[in-house]
Amino acid sequence: MKKYSLTQCYDYCQKLTQKRGTNFYLGFSFLPKEKRNAIFASYAFCRYADDIVDEEGKKNPKALLARWRRDLNLCYRGKTTHPIMTALYDAVRKYKIPKAAFEGLIDGCAMDLSIKRYDSFEELLKYCERVAVTMSTISLHIFGIKDKKAEEYGKYLSLALQLTNILRDIGEDARKGRIYIPLNDLKKYGYSEEELLSGVLNPRFRSLMEFQVKRARAYYEKAYSVLECVEGDSRFGALLMGAVYAKVLERIEKSNYDVFSKRHDLSFLDKAVLVAKMTVLPSYTKV
Repeated sequence: MKKYSLTQCYDYCQKLTQKRGTNFYLGFSFLPKEKRNAIFASYAFCRYADDIVDEEGKKNPKALLARWRRDLNLCYRGKTTHPIMTALYDAVRKYKIPKAAFEGLIDGCAMDLSIKRYDSFEELLKYCERVAVTMSTISLHIFGIKDKKAEEYGKYLSLALQLTNILRDIGEDARKGRIYIPLNDLKKYGYSEEELLSGVLNPRFRSLMEFQVKRARAYYEKAYSVLECVEGDSRFGALLMGAVYAKVLERIEKSNYDVFSKRHDLSFLDKAVLVAKMTVLPSYTKV
């Protein structure tokens, strides 16, 4: 296999993040260079694992995920071949990122191979803690923290982002036969699995979605309350990630909760306007 320089490996991770994680990429871009490189490598690792599970046509994703886990173990021993792992090895040495966080992310991705429904929000939270809160642990090691309360910020923000992703991707996931909205919530609002899988947009669905959006927004509010515990040179980037996804949540609301016929994302211009407003009016970031 071709050998890449460390710079080339970080460039590979940066390009992958820019292509696949556009909402995250904006916030990452405002970090100092070394932290930015480390977060690109970490995101690329997570994105690669997620793609193994999500991309249709992958042969034996379970085996591919197991191989990625073996590559992670080798990475922590300084033995790498894949450009993502080479960059990651440099990042974990600099920022002392625990391997358990990456392992937890892989465990969460593996859940998608066997679990297509969650009966309760408590069950969904266990999934979110593996695929999202683990990324928070990774990020905080890179961002740097001034107080243990920053761990609360990371947990709440990661949950808010993951819940927003779930709401935005309801239609896409339904086409794959997956339902992440807790089944007891569907039952509470009188909306069936069959209706969700068929993309039925009716008053019951809108009531269900209104509740889901309020739940996600509550996590944003909890996260912002302890933001000051993140190191100053990382704070704006972290805040911007939350602000972008909070805007996605707002778009879902303004569409009258139509998540079946369109995917709600921000354009380049939308993001540029958001950055400008946040720079001039910090209070604008409130959700």
